[in-house]
Amino acid sequence: MIIDAKREILTALFLEYQKDIPDLNKVKVKFLEEGMDIDTFNIAILKLENEGFIHSVHFIRGGRKAYGIQAVRLENALLTAQTVKYLEEKLDLELESVSNPEEKSRNILKRFKDSGFDRIENIIAKTIAELISG
Repeated sequence: MIIDAKREILTALFLEYQKDIPDLNKVKVKFLEEGMDIDTFNIAILKLENEGFIHSVHFIRGGRKAYGIQAVRLENALLTAQTVKYLEEKLDLELESVSNPEEKSRNILKRFKDSGFDRIENIIAKTIAELISG
C-alpha cells in the first residue's frame, strides 16, 4: 500500500490529537526531522484544510514558494470531529472502551501497522511514546 504525504501527516496529526493537550506543531517538526521537504508538508496541510480534515491553520504567505506559502503554523489547529470519527472507523478503533492510555496507544499503533502505515512507523512510535508518558 502506497501512502502519500497527506495521509501520513493526517495519521500523525490524529495520534498527536489523542493527547490531553495536543501540540500539532510537533508533527511538523517530526516530519521535517525525518527528511520531508517543507513545501511537501505545507501543501499537504493546505490540502487537509481545504478538504475539511483540519481547521484553524495559520498560513504565512508571500514569496515564490508553492502556493505562496512561506510557513504553516499549527498551534491552534485541530482535527474536525468528522475526521476523528472517520479515522476511528477506518482503523476500526474502539478507543472509548479503552481507558488505559498505554493500551489505547498500543491499539492505535497496531491498527496503523495493520493498515499499511509502516513507512511512518518512526513518527508513529515517537508519538505513541509521548502519549504513554503523559
